[in-house]
Amino acid sequence: MEKNKTGKYLKYAIGEIILVVIGILIALQINNWNETRKERQEERDILSDLQLDIRVDIERLNYQLDFKKEMVRNYKNCLEILADKKEATKSEFMEGFKSILQVGDVSLNTTTFNNLQTTGEIRLIKNKTLANSIVNYYNTDLGAWQSALREYTRNITAPYVLNFDYLPQNTFEDSRNNLLTMTGGPEDFKKPGKTLDDYKEDYFIINTLRQKTWNLEALMLRYSDILDQAKNLDKAIQKHLDNQ
Repeated sequence: MEKNKTGKYLKYAIGEIILVVIGILIALQINNWNETRKERQEERDILSDLQLDIRVDIERLNYQLDFKKEMVRNYKNCLEILADKKEATKSEFMEGFKSILQVGDVSLNTTTFNNLQTTGEIRLIKNKTLANSIVNYYNTDLGAWQSALREYTRNITAPYVLNFDYLPQNTFEDSRNNLLTMTGGPEDFKKPGKTLDDYKEDYFIINTLRQKTWNLEALMLRYSDILDQAKNLDKAIQKHLDNQ
């Protein structure tokens, strides 16, 4: 009888141990499910934030592309006037020439991506192809062409143009739709302005228009490539979010 009791107690103890182990395993599994669900939600939040940043980039790139296309059209028109391929007054020439000191850069919106790199949370993006595409996108280098345009305009074009003739009368609209107009015009001052023929006979004016047109066209190609990359990445993120 003692042996029977001992056997029953052993079976009961083993059963209890098995139940405890099963309970622990279930608790661990539930914890894993909760962690996985939490990480999936964090991944969704990260990708949604990245998508918003990328869509801001798309808007900026589109704006700068349109702006620079208009500049190129104006400069090519100016060059045709200077080459006597098109008749125009000085005022008509200056209308296209007036943006000669403007630059305009695009900086990718890296706020979310920089935070991911700092915290290491980029690991939460489980789709490695998508993660690599995101990293490649934010490693895009716009610096060289933008820097060339900026430095040439500020350090070479601006000093010469400012000493050559009066600047065209420019009007700027700020973010609150206020129109800001440059103070004074050539007619307000004693020194006479240059004639259109003076522009036609000046090597620097001709060459700076040619140089800046070439630089802008090269930069626009780069913007177009990055814009395509941004649009494709936006679609890839959306597809990933939709499939979750």
